[in-house]
This record gives sequence, C-alpha cells and structure tokens, in this order.
Amino acid sequence: MKNDDKIRDESLSEINSEKPIKDDDHDIIRRVLFESTNAYELLVVKYQGPVYNLFLRMIHDRNEAEELTQIVFIKAYEALPAFSFEYRFFSWLYRIAVNQALNELKKQRRFVDIEKIKNISEEAIEKDSDKNRLLQNAIDKLKDKYKAVIVLKYFQQLSYKEVAFALNITEKKVRSRLYDARLQLKEMLEHNTDYF
Repeated sequence: MKNDDKIRDESLSEINSEKPIKDDDHDIIRRVLFESTNAYELLVVKYQGPVYNLFLRMIHDRNEAEELTQIVFIKAYEALPAFSFEYRFFSWLYRIAVNQALNELKKQRRFVDIEKIKNISEEAIEKDSDKNRLLQNAIDKLKDKYKAVIVLKYFQQLSYKEVAFALNITEKKVRSRLYDARLQLKEMLEHNTDYF
C-alpha cells in the first residue's frame, strides 16, 4: 500500500506541475495494471479535455458532455486489461468515446430539441459570426456517420488512420465519408436560409 501512495504522490506532483506529463501512455498503463491503479489519474488528466470536447461538439450539452466523459473513462478503465499495446491509448480511448457519442446521438434522435441545436454555447462558435453557427447547424444535420468523421478529422484533428481506428472502418472509408460529408455541407450551405 505504501508503494501505491508513493506512486500516487508522484503522479499528483506531475499533474499539479506546470510541465507536461512525461510518462509515455504505455508506461502509465503498465503502472495501472501491475503497480498502482492510482496512476490511471494521469491518463484521465491528459485526455479528459479532448474527450470532453468530442462530446461537446457532437452532443452540444456541457453537463451531458461531462457525464459522458466520466462514463468513457470508467469504461476504458474497466477494459484496460484487454488493451493491446500495439495501439496508441489515445486512439483506443477515442474509439470508446466515439461509440458512446454515437449511442447517445441515437438516443437523442428520439427527443430532438431544436432550440438546443440553435443555442450552441461552445466558445469558438460564440466568438465567430453567423457563418460558424450556420456551419455547426449544417454539421448537426448530417447523419451520425458523416458527423463523426467531420468532428474527428477537422475539430479533433485526428489523422485518417486515427479516425479509421476510432470508427472501426478503413482509411478509404474515412476519405469517402469525408468527401460525401463535405458535399452535403456544401449543398446545405448554398441553401443557407433553411439553416438559421
């Protein structure tokens, strides 16, 4: 138990310091699996922002995004013993998050709140003009499979390979869906009066 406390103290000092976390994700995972479950906190701190932003972009509700972020980290922790070290932790975590987001979107489709879509409160959209709101509204109208590739590629800035892994599709399929999504967005934006 003393060893766990020591690792936790070291982990917390890294978290609270100004310098970036130096631990490689695979090293942290090994620590979680074989030494101290407290080391998982390092992964949570490192990736909670990107996971939260993914949910915020796809769900548009801060409270829901926070709750889903917690759910994803719990699911990832529970599945950690099955993690394959041939993958990056970030890509693996994103796959879990994307699946959770898509499941949540399917649930929400039953209870679509148009006002929630129109009143997007994300900082980047608040700062910009109507063009950004128009674009976000158009993205929201895409089918989930197209919305997911747009959000992951352009907003989360994942590589084609990472998007493919997160969605469990081929890179070729990612490129195809991005092409189709851009065409749909272009068409929607050309008829923009329908999207204010």
